[in-house]
Amino acid sequence: MNKRNLVVSLVASLLVVAGVIAYLATGARPQLGLDLRGGISAIYSPVLNEGEERPEDFEAVLDETIEVIRARVDSLGVAEPDISRQGEDVLVQLPGLDDPERAQEIIGTTAKLTFRPVEEVLPPGSEEGPDCTQELTELPEDEGGIVCGASTEGDLAEAALGVQKYRVGPAALTGDRIEDALPVLAGATSWSVSLDLDGQGAEQFAEITSELACQRDQGQPGLLAIVLDNVVESAPAMNPEVACGAGIQGGQAAISVGGGLEESEEEARDLALVLKTGALPITLEPSTFDTVSATLGAESLRNGLLAGLIGLAIVAVYLTFFYRVLGLVAISGLLIFAVMMTGLITALGEIGFALTLAGVAGVIVSIGITADSSIIFFERLRDEVALGKTIRTSANKAFSSAFRTNLTGNTSTLAAAIILYMLAVGPVRGFALTLGMATILDIFIMYFFTRPMVGLLAGGGRIGRRSVRAPEPAVAGGAR
Repeated sequence: MNKRNLVVSLVASLLVVAGVIAYLATGARPQLGLDLRGGISAIYSPVLNEGEERPEDFEAVLDETIEVIRARVDSLGVAEPDISRQGEDVLVQLPGLDDPERAQEIIGTTAKLTFRPVEEVLPPGSEEGPDCTQELTELPEDEGGIVCGASTEGDLAEAALGVQKYRVGPAALTGDRIEDALPVLAGATSWSVSLDLDGQGAEQFAEITSELACQRDQGQPGLLAIVLDNVVESAPAMNPEVACGAGIQGGQAAISVGGGLEESEEEARDLALVLKTGALPITLEPSTFDTVSATLGAESLRNGLLAGLIGLAIVAVYLTFFYRVLGLVAISGLLIFAVMMTGLITALGEIGFALTLAGVAGVIVSIGITADSSIIFFERLRDEVALGKTIRTSANKAFSSAFRTNLTGNTSTLAAAIILYMLAVGPVRGFALTLGMATILDIFIMYFFTRPMVGLLAGGGRIGRRSVRAPEPAVAGGAR
């Protein structure tokens, strides 16, 4: 081993470690998953409306539903959410989210939006049409019917007396024509949701508003019902500026949101989020909805770290006892591994990776992998010294042989980790990822730290035959 190359490798590895320590010193910490940080865990079951037949492409509908939920959750900024299928149910795990009501509303809202012409406004409390205190059935897009207006807060039975009902026609425009939805301040005391429609949607919106403007001029209601999940959120009339035969151009519409300034702002933001990400292809109902305590997560993390520290201490004692100075080199390599692994997990947290208990298990398993690499090197060094070679020559030959063995074993482990990551779901992927990262780090540490350290110690006479506990070579003609 060339001394200059060894020094360069060692300095380079230590500079990388120093950079990671500086990064962690800024206060950066790993993102924690649901089982360590706490959060929300829910299972949603698909529900078919009364009289609705199960679609032939039900599996594809479920997959599309998961993608819509994932888009909504991503907009919430949740790190490492787990959204997957369990049979025909949908599992949703959101680490760090502590507002279950808001999460349930955003995830479970179907958000099926239609724009329908109002044919008649029924008086409040009318017995005609559906019972607004009961669960409402979906009105098909190509059919008209009677729908309820949004109820006020409070007791539903009392609120129903004041709920407005509307007789509406078939849908003139649907929510799948929405390109963007943004919450905007509609006045001093309320918010609304501004909608941008695509080209076809803009044409349809201009056509329906043109017809309603003509109805207004003829003394008819001229109202456009904005129906969200079979409830009329608002039914604005055509302004005098909207001309018959022209309608509203530009492909923009708005949905008014009731309540006070703060309440309407959050409602407008949530409504804009679900409209922008699209409607759920199928109705979902939560079969379980649990809040995971952060206290339990902290205890799990503490126990996992304690197990890792105990394992590290046992390995350190073993290495020091059997390999003396070389054991200290191996322990230093383990400390470097710990620092760099923490830095990698923290950096990945910036792009969404969250450490779970399974990931912690992957790190703990990796302690043995890293220690084993040093042991292979040291045992091979013992064998070379036992053949009567000098420490320096033995270090060169031992590393070449040990590194090939290490590379072969780590390649197998890395391949298994990659396959497991691709095929697994949920926390198991975290285990596979940390195991794969640890395998790559092990190769890095062995080549850029352990190799130059042992080479420099051997070349400088810092280690001898007794340091590696190698037996003395046999001497021909020795005393009997």
